[in-house]
Amino acid sequence: MTAQAASPATAIEFAGFRITYRGAITLGVVYGLLLIAVTVILFPVFWMASSSLKPAPELFARNQTMLPVNWTLENYRNVWTGTDFPTYFWNSFKVAALSTFFSVVISMYAAYAIARIRFAGRYAFSLLMLVTQMFPHILLVIPLFLIIQRLGLFNTHTALVIAYTAFSLPFTIWMLRGFFEAIPMELEEAAAIDGASLLMTFHRIILPLAGPGIAAVTMFGFIRGWNEFLFALVFLQDRELFTLPIGLASFQEEYTFRWDLLMAGAGIITLPVLFFFLLMQRFIVQGLLGGAVKG
Repeated sequence: MTAQAASPATAIEFAGFRITYRGAITLGVVYGLLLIAVTVILFPVFWMASSSLKPAPELFARNQTMLPVNWTLENYRNVWTGTDFPTYFWNSFKVAALSTFFSVVISMYAAYAIARIRFAGRYAFSLLMLVTQMFPHILLVIPLFLIIQRLGLFNTHTALVIAYTAFSLPFTIWMLRGFFEAIPMELEEAAAIDGASLLMTFHRIILPLAGPGIAAVTMFGFIRGWNEFLFALVFLQDRELFTLPIGLASFQEEYTFRWDLLMAGAGIITLPVLFFFLLMQRFIVQGLLGGAVKG
């Protein structure tokens, strides 16, 4: 099959491809808009990092600079040694890790059952899970607070783990369900012919193939538990139980706001999530794209 090549007067070479001038203009506009969007999104992160490295007099000066004039790590030292930040950090890690573990384990079995087991109301149940994500969490705070209080779990991390797990499950189940459905049924049929049970097939064949999807929902659950503010604010009362978002909000004093501690604390908060994302980036991208079967 032959195609009419663009004339040299109307085409240019770009990354080994021949692109017309109209296509080059469109490509430039798209990349320009993406660059603007990325700049807008990342600028608050840049400003946070820059402010956390400024000494207090420079941070509160009238004329601000994009980069610190006098670089310092004093704010990080003060927030880690002069406040209860280490306690908040451990509380957030514990709650986020436990809620992520329970949501991933439960969603794996639930999603596999929905994807492979035929039962009445299967699709209606899947849609119902998505509908629950349409309601703002603030509408459910009071009912959930009454349930937690009557169970005797108020002012405990157990209440947060239950709440975070419950609100993560609809999304994680829906996501893993699509990933399990992308795995060929022939693999399970072959395992059944060899005498493998349903659970044995799931553990030894399906789960290894579902690694990218599990990594994606794990990242989602951890970030959700790590950053959550509303439920922690309502369910926790004692300062030693505060998680990081509530702990950072406590830096607001009666007449002042400790921006130096807040910027340094926010910088520390982003590090575990950033490290986790970079570590699992390849699997997360594969999971978000729907997954693939290993050869």
